[in-house]
Amino acid sequence: MNQFDKNKIISLDIQDPQQINAALIQYQTLLNTDQAFNNQQFDVEFTHNSSNEQRRLQPSDAGQNLGLLKSALDKGQEGGSHYYDHEITDTTETYISEVIVFAAALQYPEIKDTIVDTAKAIVAYTRRMNDTSEMWIDDMRVFGVEALYMLACTDLQYTYLLGQFFIPYWDDEHATQYESYLASLLTEHGWHPALIKAFIWCDNPTFRTGMFMDDPYSNAVTYQPLGEYLKENPDQYDSFKLMVIERFQAKPVLLCRIDTTEEDDEDFSHHHPVLWLYQSLFSHSDFYDEDEKLDTFMQQTFMASTLEDEAYDLEAHIRSQITDTLVEASENALKERAEYLAYLARDERQYELNFGTQVLKPLILAMPQGEQLWCYIENGEDRSALDALEEIELIPLAKAHAPDMSAQIEDHLCSFEYNNQGITEELNSILDLVRGDLLTDHFGEESTIEHENGLITTLTVTADSDKGRLEARRQQYLRVIDVFYHALGKRELRKYMMESLTEGDEDALLSRQDYYRRYSQLPAPETTPSDANNEPLEPALSRDVQSIFCSFTDNDEMLYSKHFKHVDKVLRTSRDLCRPTHWPEPYMGFMALASYQLHRDFNENLGDDVTEALFHYLNEHNVWEMAASHIVKEAFIQGAYYCPEDRGLNEADVARIKAYFMADKPTESQESLLALLEPQLFRDDCCRRSHIYLNKYSEHQSGYKLFQDHDEDFQRFTLIAFWLRQLPLPLRAQADRLWQFIITLAPVRAARNILRAYSDDSWDIEFENILDDINIQEQLEKAGINQGILSAYEMSRQFHDTKRYQHWIDVYSEITSTETSMFGSIDRKKAEAMRDGLQYINEHTKIEFLHHASLKYPEIPLDINHDFKRALKIMVQLNIQSWEQALACEFGKGCLFIGDGDKTPAKLRLPIIADQDTVHDQPCHMDGMSWMAITVVQKRRNEQGDDHHVILMADHEVPLEAYLESLPRGPLLIFAEDADSQALLTRIAELQNTKARIEHIVEQTLEYLAGEVDFDSIASLYAAQLSDEYFSPNAEEYTMYGLNQFIWTMDQVRRDRFAKLLFNHNYRGFKIIEGNYEKPWLHHQLSQEDIDFDTYLERIREYDNEATETGLRFLLNWLIELEVNPAHLTLFCIKHANFEACCEFIHDHARGDLSRRNSNLASFKKTLAYLHAGRRAQLPEILSQASDAAILMEPLTKDRSRAVKEAVANYSPV
Repeated sequence: MNQFDKNKIISLDIQDPQQINAALIQYQTLLNTDQAFNNQQFDVEFTHNSSNEQRRLQPSDAGQNLGLLKSALDKGQEGGSHYYDHEITDTTETYISEVIVFAAALQYPEIKDTIVDTAKAIVAYTRRMNDTSEMWIDDMRVFGVEALYMLACTDLQYTYLLGQFFIPYWDDEHATQYESYLASLLTEHGWHPALIKAFIWCDNPTFRTGMFMDDPYSNAVTYQPLGEYLKENPDQYDSFKLMVIERFQAKPVLLCRIDTTEEDDEDFSHHHPVLWLYQSLFSHSDFYDEDEKLDTFMQQTFMASTLEDEAYDLEAHIRSQITDTLVEASENALKERAEYLAYLARDERQYELNFGTQVLKPLILAMPQGEQLWCYIENGEDRSALDALEEIELIPLAKAHAPDMSAQIEDHLCSFEYNNQGITEELNSILDLVRGDLLTDHFGEESTIEHENGLITTLTVTADSDKGRLEARRQQYLRVIDVFYHALGKRELRKYMMESLTEGDEDALLSRQDYYRRYSQLPAPETTPSDANNEPLEPALSRDVQSIFCSFTDNDEMLYSKHFKHVDKVLRTSRDLCRPTHWPEPYMGFMALASYQLHRDFNENLGDDVTEALFHYLNEHNVWEMAASHIVKEAFIQGAYYCPEDRGLNEADVARIKAYFMADKPTESQESLLALLEPQLFRDDCCRRSHIYLNKYSEHQSGYKLFQDHDEDFQRFTLIAFWLRQLPLPLRAQADRLWQFIITLAPVRAARNILRAYSDDSWDIEFENILDDINIQEQLEKAGINQGILSAYEMSRQFHDTKRYQHWIDVYSEITSTETSMFGSIDRKKAEAMRDGLQYINEHTKIEFLHHASLKYPEIPLDINHDFKRALKIMVQLNIQSWEQALACEFGKGCLFIGDGDKTPAKLRLPIIADQDTVHDQPCHMDGMSWMAITVVQKRRNEQGDDHHVILMADHEVPLEAYLESLPRGPLLIFAEDADSQALLTRIAELQNTKARIEHIVEQTLEYLAGEVDFDSIASLYAAQLSDEYFSPNAEEYTMYGLNQFIWTMDQVRRDRFAKLLFNHNYRGFKIIEGNYEKPWLHHQLSQEDIDFDTYLERIREYDNEATETGLRFLLNWLIELEVNPAHLTLFCIKHANFEACCEFIHDHARGDLSRRNSNLASFKKTLAYLHAGRRAQLPEILSQASDAAILMEPLTKDRSRAVKEAVANYSPV
């Protein structure tokens, strides 16, 4: 059976209209009862069945409507031409029977009513689901659209059904080009009332504008927009509005999505669906994050008013006539919310005594011999019912008899495995409630012990008399799994279930081998050649051994203490099991396993034939060649399709690299090897703006894809090198060579890979025994990793553990110690080594640590000037304008136009010529974008008085002849005639030196912070050279430091200057304090000694991304004192209007108090001009809280935006 074959077959004689009618009625029933789909896939096929033949439907079955059928199938993303040239047989993966039936049915007027009812059922289903994930026929097409299109083609009045079909939550990445259905009808019929109705009834704005646009990224149209049509035919406008009213009287607009995880119902009254409709009347590109453009768009003149006013007036009229809301959520969304709330209710009772078993019991009782099965679960005495139990389809059984358990199953199933296999995969999660009930100690009592050192320990104490009950319930849980194991057809359970039952010294319910005996269909014992006596290996033990092999060979699995303990417990209990002779094919995971066992043998003073076999295994399978090949695989190789022309290793280079790692005595030194290889290794960098690459971890530590976390295979090579270099064996030299290579490139990553292998946690590095931690740290230091790097890394991984973290601050404080004793000298040297080691950990943590150390111990100098300068340089790199933007800004009105050549104003569309001064022998493109060629021209007038443009500079790859035909399509700059052309060319040359510009801005900023450059000068420089629209003060990579850290390390004067500069440059400058709104207040308290450092650190972490009212008020007062642009402050306060201080600021600003206190601060009127309509519409609610609200709202009553006026009306005091 093919992947997309259908299970619900509707047979009919395709030549008989009455059978077609009956088939459509049957199809309606399936749609109306949500049975037409199975696991989100269309599951219906119509087949021909007459006395003469049984077959799948063919396109020719459309009869006279074959041309109509092809017209429908040819649209959409896949087209239909490939359906017509072959017979659709039982094995053909073609699923167009629905389309064929509709095409055939439309030949018969007598069954028209049934066709229309079926079309309405299609639309009703899609709107109930409101998700294209629930509409796929196969992996290329959705159902229903062709049928609705053909109906519209034959009777235009039903085009509105096609409009309704295109739901708001449409997957426009995978279900593409469906806009052509409505667009083709519009092209054929124009703005016929039926097409206008389809526009109105379509709840997806992309499909509405798609009727007359085919490019969402431009304003170009393929047909006249409806708004333009109505402006040209104003007599049709009343009819249009009447149709809109009728639509809302009939049905609300479907919302795209609702938050199904919200417990409270949403307030739908704030939605404005008529406004959304009017936004689609004219062509426009996406308004994403461009609220000002949307404001301008909605203010355009329309019907003697504005587009926005017309929309609001009509919506107000509709609301006056309709009591229900104008929007609604889909039935599927409401169902999802109800299911989520039910899930929360169940989850809340997860550990409640007997709740899980009560949920489970109806499902067990519904199984064959259910009463006996339940008795087996309770007491385990009679397993005959269990032995007789065969596979049952549990999903329908649960739906019919155990609704709560059915819901629990549904919560955890994946839609693509909605069957018993899916239950098997997720059984561990499905049984959460049962496990919470049966494995929770409901009988113990909590006891709290407070120790002398202040540590509080909470213990659960269970009476001896209750311990038997706990064990009985543990066995009941195992018997529950027994029942599911049989009911699911004895399928192999996932490893998560196995781990939950077998891991943990105290929590394990079974041993690993007992688990295999109970929940695996083990084969008969097999003879294992590795056994000295050639005796059969017990099957459960064999499975256990295989599970070890799987763990070591699964590259996605990080090896840690659990895996090695498993090796010790299983393999190392028998020397014969340690033999590598019959391991599967050579693999790095087995190399790591062999290396571990050799290391264990050495530490246990073992040396026998097994040890020798392990040693030979590594040599025979060329472990070092395998490691070298893996390294080379992560480097640029000449000739590879992704290798740049100026990069890459050649064959001789690869041979040198392999020889270095494999030879007993290489001719290459590590220095020469690194000089050859390191520049060619793939980097794991932070990429921003598509062309800026930055070290992700620190300036001193490059990132290499070789060591990326998502593919943990190199952890195995690191372990191999670490273990084997310690052994007195010939391969020790190669092991040490590989180890030295790794720790030279990435010492912290090497340490982490080793520490993880010994860690008792699968991800975090944690040791149950502190001596294990100390031991492995000492081994790493002996292996050549600098103690300071290890200390810095240890601090970084304990950063969020306040107590451990503070210990490292105390350790580092010894750096200023003048103690001359032996121990004092040791502590100081350890701190100094740690200082050097900090260069290799992620730099974000480094700066936090150094800052905290200087706060707790003020005598520690905070020497981070170099880091700050680098962070500042990164900010400038991220935001520097491309040279042409800076040039246009400098020349002001002298630059007549900058933009795409296609959008040049008509008055500037002049002939272009080159002259003897035209520069055309060098690149001329946007910074970092060599494919975006720029043309710089100057307007001139010849002796005859004719205007034209002279090319000052053009990219050397663009032939000058191209300009004879038209203006360039790419970026174009036009300068006025009075501009000095030589000065322009000189300045272009200067601005194209981006590196020099960056250095200049950085140096000027540093001088400004030192008080050597005034604010106006640096502000002007930033305005001219740095982006305003998409300003970003940080790279926003969590491992990298940013200006949001350095601002808090500055003294108050420099901090004030820096904040004033960034906050005034652009509102996005506020990102440097984002999430740290409490920090200025806490800094102030710490500086005044109102709190100590411990309290400061505790509160900084407590209020991360939060703030108190006191903290917010302090922050605002600071920003006002800095003379930050009140418009930026107002926007900040609107976004944080839940704080009284923010509301009070807006009240004061509206009263004019700020500008009266400081004439440098702009008026409230200027602030309103800065805010877009959506933000201005939030002000009335804030201003309504003031005693003089009516006066404060007065300026907003004259706002051009209807949204603002509506908000004023809603919040004006009575």
